[in-house]
Amino acid sequence: MPGNYRDHIGTDALERGSLTLWDFADPDEAAKTALDIYGPDAVTAAAHCALTARFDGRERDYRFWVAVFSQLKHASLASHLRPGH
Repeated sequence: MPGNYRDHIGTDALERGSLTLWDFADPDEAAKTALDIYGPDAVTAAAHCALTARFDGRERDYRFWVAVFSQLKHASLASHLRPGH
């Protein structure tokens, strides 16, 4: 799959004032949606998306998916720490 090199952050992008999907995307909502779609595999799916973005050089995409992964990881850890689990 070809990489998307338009989402690299540089001083020129910041000066240009252009908005991208990652300026509007909410990692918390993405985490909830990933849980709905992938269930217990949501953490793995988010990690895969983050790694794919990283290897493609899509820095904003990578940071977004790392945030989603972190949300899912914290939710997973919290559910395991609750009494009765």
